[in-house]
Amino acid sequence: MGIVLILLSFLLTKIILNPVSKLLLNNGAVRENYLGKKIPIGLGLVIWLGTTPYLLIYGIINSEKNIFFILLILTTTLLVGFIDDLLGNHKVKGLKGHFLMFIRDKELTSGVLKALLISLFSLLFSYQISQNILLLIINFIILILTTNSFNLLDVRPGRTLKVFIFASILLSIFYPASRLFLSIIIASIIAYVPVDFKGKGMLGDTGSNFLGMSMGIVLISNLSNIVKIMVMIFLVYLHIFTEKQSLTALIDKVYFLRLIDNFGR
Repeated sequence: MGIVLILLSFLLTKIILNPVSKLLLNNGAVRENYLGKKIPIGLGLVIWLGTTPYLLIYGIINSEKNIFFILLILTTTLLVGFIDDLLGNHKVKGLKGHFLMFIRDKELTSGVLKALLISLFSLLFSYQISQNILLLIINFIILILTTNSFNLLDVRPGRTLKVFIFASILLSIFYPASRLFLSIIIASIIAYVPVDFKGKGMLGDTGSNFLGMSMGIVLISNLSNIVKIMVMIFLVYLHIFTEKQSLTALIDKVYFLRLIDNFGR
């Protein structure tokens, strides 16, 4: 049954990819990429559409009691990302910039709205699975920072997708319980990859938020407490680093990272 769900996720994504891309393009949902070319933004919609039915079936088959709440969180995260893609002030960079604007100018940007809703649902899910207040805090931080980390990655074609696939392979090896959930999403990603790698469409916050929250949920649902603390420290450091320096500049300086980053473009 698992193989069937994976194949169906791949096929559904393939079927809807061009129609959704044209829908976004024809309705002005476009943005200039790093090369200055205008392409559809928010194309991460196809990954959500291609996986949600099969993640639901997966959850029912495996008696995953939280599956409806998980899909609600993923859908909400995706929708606020889509709103930010369409209506966001993209001259303001990072969470810090959006919150400074909110505090200084009393202007509620879509970035602030996105951060608040993602934080709320992350807190609710963390509360549901945590045994004590310390774990709740750790799980909450991992969820919001993992989601935002994938947002930070989505500035070059394929980068977010490669990190998600690599992390999913590692998690599937060490935590087999997460294998089918992640495989359904990876199948959809593989169907979408040619468009993203060729620079013909952008995941946008729509897709990066969906993938980041998916990864965060898998992390806090499977990792041991010690490993969670290590992951949390890494994510905090990553966000401190990217506030001061460019992640792309770092990747370009390291041959191995640059090679992986450019692969497939």
